[in-house]
Amino acid sequence: MTLSIEQHTEYPCSAELLHATLTNETYWSDRVRDIGSGSKVVRHEVTPELTTSEVDQTLDPDVMPKGVRRLVGSTMSARCTERWRPLRADGSAVGDYRLVTAGVPVVMAGNLALEPRGESACALIFRGTVEATMPVVGAVLEKMMAGDVDRGFAVEREFTMRWLVARGTLPASAQSRHG
Repeated sequence: MTLSIEQHTEYPCSAELLHATLTNETYWSDRVRDIGSGSKVVRHEVTPELTTSEVDQTLDPDVMPKGVRRLVGSTMSARCTERWRPLRADGSAVGDYRLVTAGVPVVMAGNLALEPRGESACALIFRGTVEATMPVVGAVLEKMMAGDVDRGFAVEREFTMRWLVARGTLPASAQSRHG
């Protein structure tokens, strides 16, 4: 079974600024240190065609259903890969995201888009799927992972806003605007 996911997050900054942030190595190091809880950046590579950031994450098995915890034990990890292409002439950008868990056959993958909403706002959009190929608990895992997408994007947005404000790129008042 595969579950489809679509998530939109609004930002009070230009798509150009958000793209520059999401492709910045310091941003990724800071983000993982601040909200990663045991995660680490294992690769950040920039080429003219693509920026790739890979993060190894430690996942909390306590949030997993009991049947899954029995299979994965006390630790669970995943590799997240986020890739962005350069900005387009219209100010938008596209990329992709993939999360693959170790020890449990779960994959979340999809396309990312940055869409301008005027000069000082944009939307980060994720359209993808989550697939868990475990008999019996696969559907439960898919629903759990899909449910975490909104929370994950909200946490990332909050960190990103703090990061931009701390650098003087956005006024402090932008941090309180809801997305």
